[in-house]
Amino acid sequence: MIPTLALLLLPACGDPTEPDDTGDRPGDAHPAGDVFDLETTATGVGGDIPDPGTYVVILFSADDARDTVHGYGPSASTASRVELHRPSRTGRPLDPAREGARGGRRSFLVWNGEDAVTVEAEADFVTDELVIWRDITTGNPMGDIDPDTLDGVIARFEDIVLPRMRQEFGEESDVDGSDRIDVLLSYTVNQYGAVAYVSWCDIAAIEGCGSWGNGGETIYMGIPDPESSYSSANAITETWAHEMTHLVYAWHKWVLNDLLDARENVYVTEGMSALAQDITGYNNGNQYVWAAAIDMREFYGDEQSSVQGVSINDALRGSSSYVDERDGVLRGAIYLFLRYLFEQAGGMEVAVDGTLTDAGGFAWIHDWLASPEMSDACVEATTGRAVEDVALDWYTALVVSGRRGDDDSDLNGDPRYNYQDRVQDPLTTFEFGVNPFATIHQWLVLEGPPIQPIEEADGDLRAGGVEYLEVVLDEPGRIDVPVAPEALPRARAFRIR
Repeated sequence: MIPTLALLLLPACGDPTEPDDTGDRPGDAHPAGDVFDLETTATGVGGDIPDPGTYVVILFSADDARDTVHGYGPSASTASRVELHRPSRTGRPLDPAREGARGGRRSFLVWNGEDAVTVEAEADFVTDELVIWRDITTGNPMGDIDPDTLDGVIARFEDIVLPRMRQEFGEESDVDGSDRIDVLLSYTVNQYGAVAYVSWCDIAAIEGCGSWGNGGETIYMGIPDPESSYSSANAITETWAHEMTHLVYAWHKWVLNDLLDARENVYVTEGMSALAQDITGYNNGNQYVWAAAIDMREFYGDEQSSVQGVSINDALRGSSSYVDERDGVLRGAIYLFLRYLFEQAGGMEVAVDGTLTDAGGFAWIHDWLASPEMSDACVEATTGRAVEDVALDWYTALVVSGRRGDDDSDLNGDPRYNYQDRVQDPLTTFEFGVNPFATIHQWLVLEGPPIQPIEEADGDLRAGGVEYLEVVLDEPGRIDVPVAPEALPRARAFRIR
């Protein structure tokens, strides 16, 4: 049953000005576009609203619990914490130690989804930066990657991705002394059910590795279906950028900080790799992931495919494995969160020739990788702010950024509540950054996160999550939203009309 929220309209003191339809009125305390905090009360959140208009209430739970939903609405005062069931997921097995000689041929121990197996590989390409190995043991019904496509991937990766990644994140390791990155093309990756993967055990004896690891910087790449969108040079380059960042991240965060037994939420490193896809110039497939964390319910037919399926706790806190039923939105959410932090630190400047200059964002990434703190503690260490304060600003930015008024100008220009304008990369032609109202590839039109009319709201608020509630006031009054006290609720209002 959908609860009816308590919306209490109290007459304002004095003789209010007769309200007009949607535009700003002289003397408005909160003109269209204004963002202001509501009070946290004994029973929820609320505040006096002196001006008629349409508002979005940004209802946030500062509770740091994992997998928890709180109630809001009429029964909120007696609502109990609801624990979400999350199915277990077997972690990715680690790759055993390398055997065999280097050179024209060598062996790799890999995982095919069921067993660790040894495969022989032949070096098809050797460049200053890369050795491309082809698995000659495992049958491959997909056929080989087109050589021209692979040439294009190598050029893009060496000329664009690696130089930018080293500037933005830092130098990769070279534990085998080869001065090269190995890429193994193997159908065992397809059998495993992945597009590509890396193993941190290849570069260090991180806790749990045992004797596993192939002893070098290796990207394990499946054979893309030639009919799929994953088979283009740009798509493969984006995949390599994502996977390479995992290795760079592990080297700087774990190995150089001597934190081999540390644990971190898995979505933090996924978010950093997605950020690398973006700021190395290949923010293409990544767009669909962050779009799902804003709102792609209609496309996927799943109510979880929006910010309503997001909790900052499940994407940032704890050291658990992947959350199957919300994997896409949590990947997209932590990317959106880290991109927000990157921009709040200053982001980067893009020159007409594709040169990137640090405006504070690269320094923030370097601080993050150099910090011995993990996840939420690292947010506080690198921003100097409490996670809850940063999260509330970020959730505000998701609903404010890109929203335009009747004159087609931005409703709100406060940089705290807005992503920077998207900029096209002169080298790759893809766009850097985020816009919750973007049109992606001329067919996917985003309209910001879902906003529920307050009288139709579902009454479920994730711990560490947000609900956006639309309130229409025909006269000055007050908004009160009851919320379970365990949620540690906080709220803001954003006047959109």
